[in-house]
Amino acid sequence: MTSSGWIPTENVTRHAGSSHPPGMEFFADPPPEIGTIVSADSTLFNPESPSRTQIRLRKCGLWGLVGAAVGAFVALIFEFSLVLGVILGVGIAVVLVLLSTQYFYQCSYVGEQGIALYTLKGNSSAQPQTRTFCFKDGKNLYTKQTRSYYNGVYTGTTYNYRWTLLTGADFKLGGSYRSEEGTPPEKSLWYFAKAAEGAWSVHLLQTMTAQLEQLGYVEFPITGSLRAVRVGAGFMEFEEKNGTRQRVDVADMKDIRLGSGVFQFKHKDSTWWSGKGKYSFAYGNIPNARLFLICLDRLTGIHW
Repeated sequence: MTSSGWIPTENVTRHAGSSHPPGMEFFADPPPEIGTIVSADSTLFNPESPSRTQIRLRKCGLWGLVGAAVGAFVALIFEFSLVLGVILGVGIAVVLVLLSTQYFYQCSYVGEQGIALYTLKGNSSAQPQTRTFCFKDGKNLYTKQTRSYYNGVYTGTTYNYRWTLLTGADFKLGGSYRSEEGTPPEKSLWYFAKAAEGAWSVHLLQTMTAQLEQLGYVEFPITGSLRAVRVGAGFMEFEEKNGTRQRVDVADMKDIRLGSGVFQFKHKDSTWWSGKGKYSFAYGNIPNARLFLICLDRLTGIHW
């Protein structure tokens, strides 16, 4: 396994914002191109803890006993060799344990100029797989999170963070977790994606400031029925695919809300926006959504 001498400084937190627990180790150094590290996390802990091999042996022993009991019971029920039943039961249990406890660790870094994710799997002699994304190479970030229910019962949450790049394939972070309260355990890669989104938004603030000074607004292209939405000091402007623009002062808005992943803007005048009086679009259809929220807060006073 590759060793690393990197140790987080006091001002570097985990991606969830908490301090690093004793014994957390980083098996790969952060790449210099992602800049000053803001947050870092790892699933690897120091050798003073029981080794991976010891843990697997203990589990094999425990579940081997369970498998033996189940195999003996099945042998008695179906009246075949007791010894064969025990052997099969132990064998199946041990194989399942080995498959479910494979060598797998991750460490990740969020820097001011990019992010990096290292994955180590297979065995202790394996080399880590590396995924690095520098913000200077990015264009837009699209995020989507879906909470799923079956017959009214919560079944899990999926998330997807997709950066489009100036050249090349998109950079993606995604996964799932199960948490009725809304947030997963700190070890979840979801926190890495959220921290990456935060650093990306800060990186874009310079571009936002320059665009605001030059044009008087910040523009966000949208996928769907709109071409773009713009945010300026005290106003918003919506542009349709055909080029038609509708500018409205925020003071004239009757209701502005974000719920179930959808932005909704309702005007005091019911004839606004082609007689509908309102417009809505999905959170996932607007790029750099967190920056959009920052602009709404700073330029119009709208915040959630």
